[in-house]
Amino acid sequence: MNNVITHLLDLMRVQSTAYIAKNLSAPWGVYVDEYPNLARFHFVVSGATWIAMPNGGPAEKLNAGDIAIVPRGKAHSYYDQTPPQGTKPRNYPVVGRPPYFERFHHDSEETHLLCGYFEVSETAPATILTRLPELLIGRRCPARSTKTSDLLVDLAAEELANPSTGFEIRLNRLTEMLCVQTLQTWLEEALEDDDYLRALADPRTKIVLDHIHSDPTADWTVEALAELYGQSRTAFTSHFKRATGLSPMSYVRRWRLKRACQMLTDTTLSIDEIAFKSGYADSNAFNRAFKRTIGASPGAYRRREG
Repeated sequence: MNNVITHLLDLMRVQSTAYIAKNLSAPWGVYVDEYPNLARFHFVVSGATWIAMPNGGPAEKLNAGDIAIVPRGKAHSYYDQTPPQGTKPRNYPVVGRPPYFERFHHDSEETHLLCGYFEVSETAPATILTRLPELLIGRRCPARSTKTSDLLVDLAAEELANPSTGFEIRLNRLTEMLCVQTLQTWLEEALEDDDYLRALADPRTKIVLDHIHSDPTADWTVEALAELYGQSRTAFTSHFKRATGLSPMSYVRRWRLKRACQMLTDTTLSIDEIAFKSGYADSNAFNRAFKRTIGASPGAYRRREG
């Protein structure tokens, strides 16, 4: 089981940014707009807060050491008490602004939060991402608390109380570990009754995905991938689609176009060069495939995202 969890977590590869540390004195309430491409998190260093989804279930209380993750960036709110019905707290537009931190004062009446967002790697399969709940809570339970989780909480509190050179980087790494721990707990529970996640966790699936990710321009065929997997074409195709939600060749095409999107935004390569590096010998075929999947031509995508 440990190898399975490690494999799934490796496919996700969380990278976090802690962008605000805030001392909050009651009464207070914060509304966070929806940002679909960002997974948001709120870590309670001390004190407590309530977090609620506008159209979700009842509010969840977070105590010191707890972390709330909003995997798909849905709008949400957090308060100093049980959220009042029919009210919406003020918006706190921090995304896109420079990191903002306040030195903690260790006031027992205050709640100290460390908030931010994380992104998962482009290798993260939709099978995992679409199964994550809208709100994921990681609890620090003293009865089951590990030395590692205790250490992470203590280190975060120390960094915020006494910031020094490079503390933003250290906070990013600490919050990455907290997010990974929470995702790991969720995966361990989800694997118990989710056939699709179990299919994705098959070591043979990992072999196939690793080959596609490392060499997307290869002349892949279903037969060649089935040989890597070690089963017939029919059995492999069925298993792969269950694991990833896509047929083998659809997955290859999607991965090539993901790489193309990255090159369009991060390099000055010509579109013909990007087509070749994405596994397309014909730039016209690349343009058609890109527009059909992404919804814009490569040139328009570069102008929009660059």
